[in-house]
Amino acid sequence: MREIRKIAIDRSALKKEEQSDIPEIVVEEITIDFSKQPASPEKQTSAPKQQPVSSVQPTETVDPPVQPKNTKKKKGHGKVALIVVAVIILLAATCFKIYVDNDYEPLHTRDEYQKMTNVEIDFSDNMIALEDMERDGDAKRTGFIFYGDNKIQRECYLPLMIALSNMGYSVYLPTTFGNIPILNLEGAEYVSRTYPHVKNWYIVAHGEACPVAAKYAASHASKLKGLIFLGGYSKTDLSDQKLRILSITGSNDSILDHAAYLAAKSNNPTDAVYYEIDGGNHTGFTDTFLIRKDSEAAISSEEQIQYTTAAIGLFLTTE
Repeated sequence: MREIRKIAIDRSALKKEEQSDIPEIVVEEITIDFSKQPASPEKQTSAPKQQPVSSVQPTETVDPPVQPKNTKKKKGHGKVALIVVAVIILLAATCFKIYVDNDYEPLHTRDEYQKMTNVEIDFSDNMIALEDMERDGDAKRTGFIFYGDNKIQRECYLPLMIALSNMGYSVYLPTTFGNIPILNLEGAEYVSRTYPHVKNWYIVAHGEACPVAAKYAASHASKLKGLIFLGGYSKTDLSDQKLRILSITGSNDSILDHAAYLAAKSNNPTDAVYYEIDGGNHTGFTDTFLIRKDSEAAISSEEQIQYTTAAIGLFLTTE
């Protein structure tokens, strides 16, 4: 820098016309060039360095990996929910199976029941049927459809069914899933379609199956001749229906709600027939061990079934 200044002083001694512009231009060019050139590269180099940084920063702020993490969490929650639902369904199915399997079983085998009658007992998946096709007369044209009580296996009703069959009537008991009466609402419809030769149909319902049979009868009264209630009653108003009703109870029946039974008489037609078996109970209509909450009977089940059969026979013949 010092040498440049000395040269400028020496040149000032020359002629003003020749040298006056040169030093100024040279100095100005030198000063301008030196001042701009160092500065401009720094700006140019800094600018491109900032551009890639700025272009990378948006990709870092977007943070795309967050979405897969959230989806994984959601999937995890979904799996947990499915497991919980599956466990609940499994527990419910297990409880239901335990409930269904804890049925009241018959006291005799099928072979032993068959020895009680000359009519062949047909055990199918859909129903139990006792029908003597060789028998003639009005009895053959009359059929009974049994609706069993809650959790009582269908074979338990065979002694009463056999007694009616021995009187000449056709008797059927449709299969109910889990032996739950409410699931047998349309059982009579299935039987009547299967055996169209029977013209006079009666439903024999026991206990909790009585309201189910009455509900069916209310909407199918034209297809039925009447209802026979065993230790139960109708919760549906049948007072205006042209149905014959026989109600049979046992004096020792502690399962039947007697207050509700008396109140429900208003649901029956005025010509309904009521018959009480002295010493009978709720279990005595079946062939099984004593039903829970029922009282001991003063008579045997065989005697109660005999009284029941006689009452039904009298009811049908005094129409």
